[in-house]
Amino acid sequence: MIHTNYYLNPYLLSQIRESRNASQPVQLIISLDLGLTHIDGLFFSPDLLKFENIEVKITNEMFQSLDSRTIYVFRGQTWHKWQYFDDRSGQYYKMVFVKPECPPTIEVSGIKMHITQNSDPRQDTQNKLKSLQNIRGKVLDTCMGLGYTAIAAANISKVNCIFCCEKDPSIVRFCRENPWSQSLFYHPKIHPLLYPVHEFVASLPDQFFQIIIHDPPRFALAPELYTENFYRELFRLMYEGGELYHYTGDPNRKIRGASLAQKTRGILLKIGFREVRYAYAGVVARK
Repeated sequence: MIHTNYYLNPYLLSQIRESRNASQPVQLIISLDLGLTHIDGLFFSPDLLKFENIEVKITNEMFQSLDSRTIYVFRGQTWHKWQYFDDRSGQYYKMVFVKPECPPTIEVSGIKMHITQNSDPRQDTQNKLKSLQNIRGKVLDTCMGLGYTAIAAANISKVNCIFCCEKDPSIVRFCRENPWSQSLFYHPKIHPLLYPVHEFVASLPDQFFQIIIHDPPRFALAPELYTENFYRELFRLMYEGGELYHYTGDPNRKIRGASLAQKTRGILLKIGFREVRYAYAGVVARK
């Protein structure tokens, strides 16, 4: 495992808060890796959490600022909100709690990476993969993000390998910390690349992938990943009969007058995909 930190989500913090006035230590079943594993812990009011012969302080500020989204990470003997501002990109990054026993999502300057309304990152990932009919062979995940798509695809038996690109070092930093992202760095099928995908695909020969999963950031953050030239590169790389899933969402429909999925479908048909159908939050195209 690469991550070495402890994490407290709002659900666990609320349980601890309810125990602050107890006259005796309170036995808790806790998870310090965001729901992947659980251990026995003792909370000594008003602020001491003890587990596996380790003691950590829970600060008053954590209780006072408790909300439904903020995750705390224990780093350098101190609890910090799990968020960063990157001076290089000018972006603000925040890991966001969704619900217990579920992987977190990330917000980049207020834009969530996953659909969480009536859903969660795990379900969102599965919905995208289920849009494809036969995931197999060599797979390209164009925008790695937290790696949930690559990890889920790598666990499909017919997949031989999956390449996933991520150009943002801050996102990779979160992956290295996030307990739910660890398979990115040791799964034998996964090849994570800190490289812009539009440059990576230009270096590859024709018909390199059976499946491409294109789940880019919003157009405003990565317009180069919505161009006809980029789609032509993806078409070139795909085997005959291969499938492309393209997440589009539906931002600014009132301004454009048509959904982004509709416009994307038209471009994909124009460049040669023989079948393009609407799918979960986007489109699926077959070469």
